[in-house]
Amino acid sequence: MADLQRAKALVLAANQALDSADPAHCAAALAPYVNSDYRWLGMHPFQEQSGADAVADVFWSPLKKAMGPLQRRPDIFFAGLNELDNWQGVWVVEMGHLMGLWDKPWLSMAPSGKNILLRFAEFHRVEDNKIVESACYVDIINMLAQIGRSPLRASTGLDGLAPSPRTHDGLLYSSQEDAEGRCTVELISAMVTDLRATGVESPENHMQQFWTPDMGWYGPGGIGTSASFEGYRRGHSGPFEQGLEYVGHTEHLARLGEGMYGGFFGYPSLTMRVKNGFLGLPNSDTPADMRIVDLYRREGDKLAENWIFIDIPHFCSMLDIDLLGQVQCT
Repeated sequence: MADLQRAKALVLAANQALDSADPAHCAAALAPYVNSDYRWLGMHPFQEQSGADAVADVFWSPLKKAMGPLQRRPDIFFAGLNELDNWQGVWVVEMGHLMGLWDKPWLSMAPSGKNILLRFAEFHRVEDNKIVESACYVDIINMLAQIGRSPLRASTGLDGLAPSPRTHDGLLYSSQEDAEGRCTVELISAMVTDLRATGVESPENHMQQFWTPDMGWYGPGGIGTSASFEGYRRGHSGPFEQGLEYVGHTEHLARLGEGMYGGFFGYPSLTMRVKNGFLGLPNSDTPADMRIVDLYRREGDKLAENWIFIDIPHFCSMLDIDLLGQVQCT
């Protein structure tokens, strides 16, 4: 528990320094908290970067130049040991929104002139009081949908902001009982194992075994939010299963939990083919990878809420579709 609390404190300090920095000083703000060969796994078009300078140049500085001072608004914060390396690696997870005023171009996209909320999820691996590896997922499609500029057809679920936890207790700044976190990870792992046995399908018996009837599923831009078994089937699982052909899973890089919260990420997690117009995309024989984050809230012996990020721009890029390039440019 002491290691987890120290790791949380390090990540919070790094975020505070980065959030306070102007665009020209993001690298200097980040550098004291990361090691020299810091590995950063970004979504499309940021991709994988190495070192504080590269991460700042590619992601943080351009984002701050475009949207001014960013207000970090976390909904979930926890730490845990990685089940996938025999409970050795220490990871810290944060999820929420970055809020700014989009007044200058970003990624060649014209500014909206309005406040914007960019969904984010970050996983940070900590060793020797340094952040040695991070995965940063941002939901650009959701952000564009907020201002009516999504390059995808209307979501099958509800467009808009992803809700915070229903219980409003997702910020685990203090230590939690180790047994509760292990229980959360074990439930998530059992659910994933059962899901993989069917490829990507979520049959009724799977839902009843692992989920509360009033479960909430908060998907990425292009898919959106759904709730309850029937809402989930209409808003996500039905269109997902019908619109894609399963190719295979890749093992996640980290899976962890603390208290009633847990999750995982893969880079990628899943490989699929578009077979029936998924998201309005053209059918293709080309397999494409999905980089995915899943975060969960457990309620007793069932999962109650699920927040999902999918790197849809990357998935499309593997199909030779420049999704962000279709958005109004400067």
